[in-house]
Amino acid sequence: MKTIYTAAGEVNKGFIGQIAYTVCLDKTYTELDVHLQFDKQRIKTPSPECESEIQMLMREKYGEQIDKVEAAEIAKSMKTEIQLIVQMNDTFIGGIHRQMKDRHLYISPSYATEGAIPQTAIEGVIRIVVIFFNVLCDNTGYTVSLSAG
Repeated sequence: MKTIYTAAGEVNKGFIGQIAYTVCLDKTYTELDVHLQFDKQRIKTPSPECESEIQMLMREKYGEQIDKVEAAEIAKSMKTEIQLIVQMNDTFIGGIHRQMKDRHLYISPSYATEGAIPQTAIEGVIRIVVIFFNVLCDNTGYTVSLSAG
């Protein structure tokens, strides 16, 4: 397979939204691989600011008083959630919802990864949508690439 398109970016803490990439294929292919990677999925060591923010939110939203240890435990249990959807010619052909920092969506006529649909031909317009549900850290980097063969 050859790499047809690669994009990279960074999103900041609190970002919720989608970033879409549209690629017009130059010919018909028999297999496709979309690769998504990102960093900073979990907060390993919460900053004092993070702990204070969690304490404030717990107090304001739930009327709960928690200490810094409890706030740190909450911070460590949270994760950045980034998902992927792939369309071909405006038709859904696959999606990945597993929370791994490095994942592939592969499609061919006889096989497709879980969450994807085998295709007899890969052609036309491929739209890759990276969906950000919860970004915990500033400058969370990601890369997405499209390969075909």
